Amino acid sequence: MISEVRYVTVAVRDLDRARRFYQETFDYVTHDTATVAGPAFAQLWRLPAGVTAEVAVVGPGGADSGRLRLVAFDHPGEPYWGDYADSQDYGHYALNIRVPEIHSAVQRLRDAGGRSKSEPTRWTVTPEVSAWDSLSYDPDGVILDVFELEPAPGSLMDDYDGRCTALQTICVHSSDARRTARFYAALGFRPWYDKTIERMEGFFRIPAGIPLHNINMVMPGSPAIGRIEIAQYVGFPGSSQRERAVPPNLGLLSASFATTDLAETEKLLHAIGAEPAGETVEVRLPGSGPVRARSWYGPDDELLEFHQAL
Repeated sequence: MISEVRYVTVAVRDLDRARRFYQETFDYVTHDTATVAGPAFAQLWRLPAGVTAEVAVVGPGGADSGRLRLVAFDHPGEPYWGDYADSQDYGHYALNIRVPEIHSAVQRLRDAGGRSKSEPTRWTVTPEVSAWDSLSYDPDGVILDVFELEPAPGSLMDDYDGRCTALQTICVHSSDARRTARFYAALGFRPWYDKTIERMEGFFRIPAGIPLHNINMVMPGSPAIGRIEIAQYVGFPGSSQRERAVPPNLGLLSASFATTDLAETEKLLHAIGAEPAGETVEVRLPGSGPVRARSWYGPDDELLEFHQAL
């Protein structure tokens, strides 16, 4: 059995600054810290030889899923998305976090060292749920989709404790949204909604007349946390980020999933055409402890890490 997204590995330039930002903006706490290096992480994270990383796992207090694994390399590179001038490119793109009130959350984000990309905009997610949505940057230029939901009573997202959440989704920019959705469906995810959004070019900063095909996929046992959001700019093709989305460059490096049987998960990944990114290793994984793990490429060359507890 494969889990929802347990972690997203985010490479940052200054670990203390990044921790303060997520603490001040979302009330996150530090769950684990570690120093990593060596051959096992070269296989799992594509960490170059001789490079060491300091790691802090952050998220809401009590959260065991949807957490961020902040990583600072001793010789940091540059943001692999650059200034997002080519926002149509493919791979891990943005982190989505739900907040109780959008305007105050965006102000906290700015005060903590972030900056805005698109101001809060209201749109209908499903007939039962509307959202106030915003796009911002964290201090390292990672895009954060910070949003407030207005769910109807009894709807899928109605169960909410009023706190800033753990990671609700990681957004993957795709060359073919339906193909990517089939891949994650094979892992156990199911679509929450599948829609084409038009007339949002100003919000997404894309050319006029380009619609967004948006598929939001949930893991049935954990629908509110650790989802996959698939985004395709229809008629506006991009390029793979595979060669740039590697340590020590900065940005969203991988999404991590727990599995109860890594060998069976590997068979499944082979069957659906996934490409391994390295060999299977045994390692102490920050936030998870001793595990057997392996990384694979998703359909848009996004790095996916699967781990089984030892």
